[in-house]
Amino acid sequence: MPRSLLPLVGADPNRPGAVSLVGRYALGVTWQDGHGSIYPFDTLRVACPCGACPPAADAWPTEIRREAAALRVVWQDGHDSALPYADLRRQCPCAQCAMTRRGTGP
Repeated sequence: MPRSLLPLVGADPNRPGAVSLVGRYALGVTWQDGHGSIYPFDTLRVACPCGACPPAADAWPTEIRREAAALRVVWQDGHDSALPYADLRRQCPCAQCAMTRRGTGP
């Protein structure tokens, strides 16, 4: 008989609950666990995992859409980035997450 997997309990911290523009130069993500992250557009471009695109000084998205496992951003220069949610969460630029990454936070 196949073994059933136990369901996850609670919110998945690597899944966005809401995605919205923050001002004119950043994207806000509220994660399912309630944590909020703000990513300036140039930070999102640098986070592109493709390895082939040079960071653009004037990174400007023309399209942003949520997909099942990643945030898809199409840039003004035509480049298309798929930014996995887990990677974005791991790179959260807020002070609390930055301190935790450095080992000086809670």
